[in-house]
Amino acid sequence: MNFIRRAGIYLIRKKGRTLLMLCLLLFMSLFVLVGISFLKSAQSELDRLRLSMASGFVLEVNTENELYREHISFEKGGGASIYTGPMISREMIEKICSIDGVKDYIAELFGYCLWTDLKLRPGMWADTQPIPDDPYITEEALELARHEVGISSCRNGAEQKYFRTGALTIVEGRNIEEEDQYKAVISDWIAKQNRLSVGDTVTLETKEGIYQFSDDPLKTLGEPIKVEIVGVFHANFSQESSPYTAENGLIENYIYTDMDTYYKQRENRQQKNGGGSTPDEYDKVEFLVEDPKELDSIMRQVESREDLDFENMELVVDDMDFMASAKPYSRIRIFAMLLFAVGLGGLGMILFFLMRLWMYGRRNEVAILRSVGMKKREILGQMLTECLFVSAAAIVTALFLSGPVLHQCASMAERAAAPNPDQEKYQVTLSVYHTPEITKTSSDEVILAHTVSKEAALFAVLFVCGVSAVSVILSSAHLNGLTPKQAASL
Repeated sequence: MNFIRRAGIYLIRKKGRTLLMLCLLLFMSLFVLVGISFLKSAQSELDRLRLSMASGFVLEVNTENELYREHISFEKGGGASIYTGPMISREMIEKICSIDGVKDYIAELFGYCLWTDLKLRPGMWADTQPIPDDPYITEEALELARHEVGISSCRNGAEQKYFRTGALTIVEGRNIEEEDQYKAVISDWIAKQNRLSVGDTVTLETKEGIYQFSDDPLKTLGEPIKVEIVGVFHANFSQESSPYTAENGLIENYIYTDMDTYYKQRENRQQKNGGGSTPDEYDKVEFLVEDPKELDSIMRQVESREDLDFENMELVVDDMDFMASAKPYSRIRIFAMLLFAVGLGGLGMILFFLMRLWMYGRRNEVAILRSVGMKKREILGQMLTECLFVSAAAIVTALFLSGPVLHQCASMAERAAAPNPDQEKYQVTLSVYHTPEITKTSSDEVILAHTVSKEAALFAVLFVCGVSAVSVILSSAHLNGLTPKQAASL
């Protein structure tokens, strides 16, 4: 009788032992399959988020550094503090973009406002009344403030951070594109209140009172700028307005435009006072990289460039939004590694000690087989065959059950890691320029794969069969090394 047939007879005779081993290997297989599937799914989502949210680094000027701020006084009293220090130049941008791995940059211009004769979401100036004998709070100054819109000019609106992170979504038309000239994207709030849609035109004006104290704050500098609406955006959050939030600090009153619109308003300003930075200088530029895994290496190359002067500038990874979105997937990945560790370590150790106990209990059987002339490799072959038969049955059963089990586990994990519906996904604060800064504070809906991948199934087969075989070999080694007389005397 060959060892394969003997293995089959042994498994049939020892039904309780066979069933116990089958259950143990079944649980091991399921833990490994579910753990690997969770781990792969969570990692895939983390990679996707990293590409969209943590795909670059930011070079930003510290405009609040008092060493580079200058106080200017107005003729009729009062004054303002302006930044006069180093800025990010076009030359710096081109040098950084020339480094291998840097694929593009996002230069965005915040902190300036234009006037428009549109109905805006009311802010702090809506109900403010003029103060007699106050040169600043006049009816003309209030009329100006009530119609100031925050402007953000960019090369590519789709790459703008708030659109990438989902804080803002285009609901009609399209976003700003690099070749656009005098185009605009407005909020759905402004569009609805003013009965505007894609294709309509909005007039923006550079008013003297926006930039300096004036006896005639509504005086138009240069030529009015007519922009065509190419898109309408929706804010996926609610911005609470305090008594100190001006109209131009509300996201609904923001207008995204192309770079030509920015250049035109700069030209209008320079006709009056020639002040301010040149159109090719920025206080914040985001650089995108081809491979996020190389981000640290690329940043080190940028910092080591001797031909780049980063005086009063900071090079950072802007990963706050990524960390907020990645938090549930990071927890799921830890849970997946625990499942895998239980399958690998816990059940593996139990299997080994159980095998060792069973091998010790089979000492008389080994003695008889050795006494009738059976070779060591035939005895080991029988034990391996027994274990592999049970392992194969366990793996087939696990693969059959893994689909429903993984579906239930994934659904439970998605519900457990889902963001609180009562919590705002985004937090809005006002910058030094009184513009809204949007930070993601909560993840989006958590989505995991509900099917077992081929790679996970293949790994489970190799892992379970390998662990079973190694357990048998190690557990039977001390018996196969004994003589028949020694094995019988144990």
